[in-house]
Amino acid sequence: MQPSNLSVFQRLTAKMRWLTERQTVIAQNVANVDTPGFQARELKPLNFRSQLNMAMAEVKGGPGLGAVSLNGIGSVDSGPGAGEVKHMRLASASHQPNTQDFRHGQEQTISGNSVDLEHELKKSSDTALEYQTMSHLYRKQLELLRMAVQSNNG
Repeated sequence: MQPSNLSVFQRLTAKMRWLTERQTVIAQNVANVDTPGFQARELKPLNFRSQLNMAMAEVKGGPGLGAVSLNGIGSVDSGPGAGEVKHMRLASASHQPNTQDFRHGQEQTISGNSVDLEHELKKSSDTALEYQTMSHLYRKQLELLRMAVQSNNG
């Protein structure tokens, strides 16, 4: 059995992929800070309910009601089309299905640009810290797995 087949590693990997995509969207926002008319984008958060449903389905041994398969990165919206998996594409930000306009309380410049550089840099820092945490958890889980295997063999 590969460690990557264990649900804890799959969840950590999915979160790390999502964080990587978030960093990409943030970088696009920063790169377009001076582009007239550019609207800042934000990656939709991973849906906790779908993650919980998948974990419960695995415990029960089969797909549960409302369980959603996440191959790589995905999120589920509530409302029309709920339960539908959406995957990130590396197309332009305006065509990415997992991004949304980021407008809560944002001001636009005279040129119509809505990128707040300070806010984007803070998000970038937070995302890097969260990625580092996920990476640390991944390493710790591998260490626990190694210790378990070695104690059974020794």
